[in-house]
Amino acid sequence: MKLIERITYVTYWINIIAVVLYFIGLPVSIIIAPEVFNEIAANKGHNTYNYLLTILAFIVFGHWVYCLWFLFKYDRYSKSIFPLIFFNALYAPIYYYRVKIKKRPLRNKIHKPQQGIVNTEESIKEEDFSILTKDSILESLHLWSSVSEQLRLREFYSSKEVSCELFDYWSSYVLTDDEILTEVFSVKGKEFLEEFNNAIASVESKYNNDFPEIEKFIETEDWKSLNALAKKVIEKIERENAVGNN
Repeated sequence: MKLIERITYVTYWINIIAVVLYFIGLPVSIIIAPEVFNEIAANKGHNTYNYLLTILAFIVFGHWVYCLWFLFKYDRYSKSIFPLIFFNALYAPIYYYRVKIKKRPLRNKIHKPQQGIVNTEESIKEEDFSILTKDSILESLHLWSSVSEQLRLREFYSSKEVSCELFDYWSSYVLTDDEILTEVFSVKGKEFLEEFNNAIASVESKYNNDFPEIEKFIETEDWKSLNALAKKVIEKIERENAVGNN
């Protein structure tokens, strides 16, 4: 697990504790023992209690900022932006739990325009988004099926980061709304994707985001099974498409 992921996981729990403390713990303590308020207000607020509460507030703020950053980078089409902005620290741990722990579907990436394609300022239509999502999912499958393409990623990432990016890349694209998958894939096609998604989720949980360098990873049975399955899924989807077009 990356250092930033470990830190944000810790701040997630601190955020929960802080919310419980602020909205339940402190009010109840003041009602039961009024002297607690005097201790908090003692010395014009320059006391240990206030210092601890201030530190907690900074940590909670940092966790909220991370959730906002994650949303704009990986989940920008999500409706979670509204509660995350308006309810900030109250909603941040809920959002983190859904997208990072439960890994709920993300509404995020659209490929940057390829060379030769004009990038207009017009908003992308929903059907265009669906098509781009389908292309991205197939691209991710082809990446998992090609050892040469994976090794080529070392031009942009370190060897250890490449392994992690492979899983992040798949999650960013395939874990999208079921409605979109239904639009661009047949029922069988969705079953094939679910088969690969279950396999990749199983391997990902096994490593707990602490993946080996790509050179070592491609020698493991886990990588070989995912590589072989990706090829099979591509073949099945292509066969399904061919049948559908006839």
